[in-house]
Amino acid sequence: MAYGIGGGGIVGIAKEVTPNTYLAPTKFFPITSETLNYTEAHYLRRSIRQNVDVYGVIQGPVNTAGDIEFEATEDVIPYFLSASRLSVVKSGTTNFTYTCTPNANAQASTTLSITIVRNGTVFGFVGCVVASWALTTSDGILMMRASMVGSDEATQSAPTPTYAQNSPFAMGQYTFEIPSGTTITDVDSFEFTAEDNAEPQFRLKNPGRGAQYVKFGERNARLSFDRDYPDKTEFGLFKATTPTTIKITASKGANNSVMIDIPQAVRDVYNVQLGAQGDLIRAHEEIQCVLDNTTGYPFLVTVKTQENIT
Repeated sequence: MAYGIGGGGIVGIAKEVTPNTYLAPTKFFPITSETLNYTEAHYLRRSIRQNVDVYGVIQGPVNTAGDIEFEATEDVIPYFLSASRLSVVKSGTTNFTYTCTPNANAQASTTLSITIVRNGTVFGFVGCVVASWALTTSDGILMMRASMVGSDEATQSAPTPTYAQNSPFAMGQYTFEIPSGTTITDVDSFEFTAEDNAEPQFRLKNPGRGAQYVKFGERNARLSFDRDYPDKTEFGLFKATTPTTIKITASKGANNSVMIDIPQAVRDVYNVQLGAQGDLIRAHEEIQCVLDNTTGYPFLVTVKTQENIT
């Protein structure tokens, strides 16, 4: 086979019916990069027997891990959110709303089969969950990074992809509210991250050496953004550890949007400084998402789309 380049790659996903059991892709989408790979913890034999070298290698437990980065279109995001530490509720017909609420579960309720074609060869990853994820902007485009942890990999049949013609969220399609209901217009970039500290769990079982499941740990959800510096009002709120509410919406219309709602946002970093003579004075803020006792969640993600995920 001839050598290939990344542009010929294919990525497809499917929600598994039985965890760790491969399903052919039901959704294909374009990506900007991926690092999903297979890892194995070999047992190296170094017992004392008149030598100082490894004299044998025994197969050990295996799992998969890596990132997938892609344009965060409303038809793709819900697949990954459903395989993260979120309770996803679908409502509507034709136009669907996916309401994604953080939970305290030890495992994801959904696992994914991820099919990646590299230079014409097929990698079939199973039991994949989202260990952490981020929604961010790059040149005004809404992007998503999904950090995956899974069970195993095996060669599968080559898929025949089809792609939806959905455009990404771009400049002029964002609303940034601090507090919620008060729109600000001086933010030019942001990153929202949810880290669930996932770990593969291995058990003495037969057959197979792949992770039995993936366990979540403590959650840490944060938002960072840069904005023009107007005055010391928010700096004072930062010094006083005064919480606020934040809502970020990317919208292409009433039925095509992504919204992040943070009901208890506490600033734990607020940096502003002078640069060169011609540099604009700007502020960098980092927000800790704190569990809100009224709503019962630290953040909420709502996706509106025509994608019907079953």
